[in-house]
Amino acid sequence: MMYMSNPNSEMVKVSDELLKAVPDFTSWQEAAIWLQQGQLAAKQWTSDVLVDAQITSLQINERTEFPFGLYASEKWRKFVLATFLADLICYSNPVDQVSFERLIFVMHSFSQGFRTWWIKLPNQNWWPVGYTGWYPMLETAFETFKNNPEKLTSRMVVPTQLNKEKPLLYLFNCSVAPQLKQKILTKPLMSAFAQDISKQNPKALACITVSDDGSRVAKRFGMTCRGYLTIDGCAEGVFVGEN
Repeated sequence: MMYMSNPNSEMVKVSDELLKAVPDFTSWQEAAIWLQQGQLAAKQWTSDVLVDAQITSLQINERTEFPFGLYASEKWRKFVLATFLADLICYSNPVDQVSFERLIFVMHSFSQGFRTWWIKLPNQNWWPVGYTGWYPMLETAFETFKNNPEKLTSRMVVPTQLNKEKPLLYLFNCSVAPQLKQKILTKPLMSAFAQDISKQNPKALACITVSDDGSRVAKRFGMTCRGYLTIDGCAEGVFVGEN
């Protein structure tokens, strides 16, 4: 089992402790209440972070066989719901938020590229506050990003199998709750994301950005804007970078 802790805090048993208070999305009424509570709790967060920790799908390691796959894992279902709450907290504009259907699809297809980050404040449960995600993409999709971004009609990029030699990677997300930016969590989140990407030795990267922060992250990874995708009247940057 992996552990991670703030230097000034106790050790945390990640996959058990962090997911303890997260409901199972198979009971959507309970899940919806928890999502609402989390968004309300986020409004109270300041820089008084006591502990930060992370969980990845590699720490869950409960893949089951056909026909249900990871859907049969309660821990994985909680991991997905926690990541969804992190997205809702990170993006206040509904048009920028991921749909639950899209998130669960990509996290089931390639969950090992996702990390969800958490904080614990005085007298509160653990709450997810940010997440990163990447996965391998098809060459045909990459070519559209690179040469014909105007043909894109949605943010949906279908994951494919990971080519261990120079894969094409789609950077799905890198975000933290706005009120915690430049605080204790931002630097380790970005550092871990960069390390995750570097370990894959990618041939090229692609992403879609919904904010100036996202565009800055894309540029840090050596990507340049190739055009724009318009979603509900909002222009989003289509970025590509080749090694």
